[in-house]
Amino acid sequence: MSFRSFLKECIMRFFIIATCVGIASALVGPVLMPGKVLDFSAFFSPPIAALLSTLPSFVLYSRKELTLKQTIARKVLHLLMLEALLTVVAWLFQNVSTLVETLLFMAMVLVIYIAVVLISLWLQSKDARQINEGLKALQNQK
Repeated sequence: MSFRSFLKECIMRFFIIATCVGIASALVGPVLMPGKVLDFSAFFSPPIAALLSTLPSFVLYSRKELTLKQTIARKVLHLLMLEALLTVVAWLFQNVSTLVETLLFMAMVLVIYIAVVLISLWLQSKDARQINEGLKALQNQK
């Protein structure tokens, strides 16, 4: 994979993560922080979380094609890095304080991770389908 296409994928992932974090915050926020009133600065939370979540993506970059085992190992490492980074940041900013809150937060990170992977796969398969249709059209012209 070229570095340019990797960056393009990271940017796409950033926006998917920001959207998922916004939705997850709206759904889980009242459970973790009942009665909390947010101000306009709360709108910065999803993009900041998306930026933090995109940084460890560099563990997924490789110039050469990876084997299935290598890809799975890197995805697992990536997930563990994300869980650790985001949980530590949430703990430092006192968004989680108890074990139950921490586990719920980590589950939310996992769900968002799975959603981002599925959405990315769907978008990539859509691109692949369009490319294949274009190739078929070119073959039929000959």
